[in-house]
Amino acid sequence: MKKRILIGGPIAAVILLVAGAAAVAGPLRSNSVSALPSTCGPVFYKGSGSPKLIVVSDLPLQGAGRAQTLEMGQAIRYVLEKQYHFKVGKYTVGYAGCDDSTAQAGRYDPAVCSANGTAYAANSNLIGILGTFNSGCSKVLLPIVNRAPGGPIPMISSANTAVGLTHNAPWNSPGEPGIYYPTGKRNYFRVAATDDYQGPSMADALKALKKTKKVYILNDQTTFGAGVASAFQGRAKKLGMTVAGYEPWDLNATDYTALAQKIKNTGATAVYLGGLVCDNGVKLLKDLRSVLGPGVQFAGPDGWTPESATLAAGAAAQGMYISYAGQPLSKLGPAGKTFIKNLTKYSHWKGQMPPYPVYQGQSAQALFAAIAKSNGTRQSVVDQLHKLHVVKGIMGTFHFDKNGDIVPFKWISVEKLKGNAGVYAFAVVTKVKG
Repeated sequence: MKKRILIGGPIAAVILLVAGAAAVAGPLRSNSVSALPSTCGPVFYKGSGSPKLIVVSDLPLQGAGRAQTLEMGQAIRYVLEKQYHFKVGKYTVGYAGCDDSTAQAGRYDPAVCSANGTAYAANSNLIGILGTFNSGCSKVLLPIVNRAPGGPIPMISSANTAVGLTHNAPWNSPGEPGIYYPTGKRNYFRVAATDDYQGPSMADALKALKKTKKVYILNDQTTFGAGVASAFQGRAKKLGMTVAGYEPWDLNATDYTALAQKIKNTGATAVYLGGLVCDNGVKLLKDLRSVLGPGVQFAGPDGWTPESATLAAGAAAQGMYISYAGQPLSKLGPAGKTFIKNLTKYSHWKGQMPPYPVYQGQSAQALFAAIAKSNGTRQSVVDQLHKLHVVKGIMGTFHFDKNGDIVPFKWISVEKLKGNAGVYAFAVVTKVKG
């Protein structure tokens, strides 16, 4: 899932940061080991002595989605403490949870992502990054850690869905994905399916459910939102749907009723909301529903998780379809079901477990498995991740392709908001070669 920024100042800043990173040939220079950035919490470690290696998570820990991202940190702690006992192969390993968000933004901040990346690159004990949650943050951070002094830092995301991080799509920005790998070495992996699957899957779902023949598409002007909306639009047109409109919503708006009236005037019977709930999504849903009434179907990608955040819109959110980029939790095998049970107990989680903490557990297991087989260097861990084959893991049996994408399957799950939870509706499974 993951994703964002207004066109103009902020997005220009992101482009400059990425372009600057790509323009430098070779590694960053550093003559000393730096401490973890101030955005990180204390190192979690209960082994003997001090940990030889450190892994970090880079997640937005402030804003509407913080319940889910805090639980993602708990998933990492569970794997490290209960499954590895702080000993990964012959290495003692500690973990620090780092925040890439600000209270003002209520989500990730590109300046924080950049600063975090610079600090990670300078810390020679840091062996891997679990994150980011948002694709837009990865686009800033990845080219920095790709040219770290000790070699590209391995990075695994359980939620990034922007296609351009790993492979080509018609809506990619110029230079993607190569711009994120200035050294030419691929150090980024993800267990989440990408938006060239997620966007089209919701168009397929609405078609199959006979929910609409005319759809209006909105996006929040973020990396994630614009990409997934474009993917949805392309598929909707191929399915014979009429796209009644396509435009951004202003996350700083205080009223969306004029936008809602514009949509109503087109006769659209569904609205696809490509973006994030933390981008004023609750207000948007309420204003749209107040004008459009209960008969218009709302649908969106995984930016509308956690469900608890979207359900703050009350009746306006009821019946909304939400996709997320992975296998439905109810369909996981024995390892996945056991992990959910144990994580729920470990973290004292109440209610329905969101999907991404579970996927985060899989990312953590993959990283630790690679570290255990490595010689303790970053490049060795990257090499081991490229060789990794997970058999009957939390998310089933899989490996990573040369781009860092998960194969041989791409799961997109769809749920419907009902009452105080998201109820599993169905899943779309697309098999690919890898």
